[in-house]
Amino acid sequence: MNTVGIISEYNPFHKGHLYHLQKAKEITGSRTLIVIMNGNFVQRGEPALLDKWTRSKIALANGADLVIELPLIYGIRSAEYFASGAIQILDKSNIIDSIVFGSETGRIEPLKEIARILLQEKENLEEILQEELARGKAFPVARETALKDYLLANPDRFSFSPGELLEILNEPNNILAIEYLKSLEDLKSVIHPFTIKRLGSGYHEKELKNTIASATAIRELVYQGKLEKAKAYLPENTYQIMSKAIEEGIAPADLDNFSLMLISSIRKLNIEKLREYAEINNGLEHRIYREVHRAGKFKELVQNIKTRAYTWTRIQRNLLHLFFNLKEEDFNYLDQFGPQYIRILGVSKERLDLLGRLKNKASLPVIVNPAEYLREIDPESKDPLIKSLSYDILASDIYSLLYKNPAYRQGHQDFTRPLIKY
Repeated sequence: MNTVGIISEYNPFHKGHLYHLQKAKEITGSRTLIVIMNGNFVQRGEPALLDKWTRSKIALANGADLVIELPLIYGIRSAEYFASGAIQILDKSNIIDSIVFGSETGRIEPLKEIARILLQEKENLEEILQEELARGKAFPVARETALKDYLLANPDRFSFSPGELLEILNEPNNILAIEYLKSLEDLKSVIHPFTIKRLGSGYHEKELKNTIASATAIRELVYQGKLEKAKAYLPENTYQIMSKAIEEGIAPADLDNFSLMLISSIRKLNIEKLREYAEINNGLEHRIYREVHRAGKFKELVQNIKTRAYTWTRIQRNLLHLFFNLKEEDFNYLDQFGPQYIRILGVSKERLDLLGRLKNKASLPVIVNPAEYLREIDPESKDPLIKSLSYDILASDIYSLLYKNPAYRQGHQDFTRPLIKY
């Protein structure tokens, strides 16, 4: 039985995602499709538009057979860790034959070449990278420069020009695709990778120019209360489920409420404490400390901290680490163990057999009910499974406070919500 995996956030699920899902089955000949999806907070460093259960239901309604939650400790970090965590979980499921991801280039070979170079020449590239970072360049620009310099010095290692390299590295989905390939190569995984060309508007495009709009543009409309205007860019199933969620007052996430919670939590920290968190050093701690006492909203805070060296998404992720009290030592501790479980959020009613198949094959515990593993969260635990799962549950407890309808703000919903079957 061929089974294909997709890594996504569905923030929200739009027609481009539907094309990706359908194309993944077509090009791999798979009858089973498994999605690994971020939980209630996404990789760009902010709350998801819709909660993880609603997004799981939408994914199943549009053709996914099983939805797995990507643990928070991978979901709110840079592309390298996001990709590594997701690929490790898919690999350890032992039922995934292939993976299909989108990219701006739409060609797998150039992406594979770059991934191999990043792995094989890690030490040489790291030296150039650190020099560029010391010059004040943002990480994506510094890495691009390091690769370009290496290519110019070793043109025989690549089958394409420096110009094409820069074009590839300048697109976010290409970068993520390279990280997927790096992780697959590093694991010596048997999962076979495919890429499809991303259609429609650019990743960050805010205007509705094409039939397939960006998730960014759609989110903007939903936050403005204009879901009807976004209807043409959403599958019908997505539109119906989103409409109901908005009517019930559980969508979209209340960003004003989130701003107050985040800013109040960070204002409790002094500069010495800020340095305990990953990537907060070299003066960034001073910028955060100064601006968090000036800003009244999350976006304003990010804008005031942002510089040429510190990108918007990096700052948002840094602030989420502070918010969740995820220190550098916590990431380092959990990274040495890797993913500890496969958390199931939803399954197709017609494919309940997948749960038994996964439990029989996977080399990680398959969690449907977290209560079987812990009764209360313990982020300080030395058990990596308990520690990681605690952060996932904490994320849900906090996200529930972002529902506009107070009736739905109960905590511990991971213990009370049944498995989504659709």
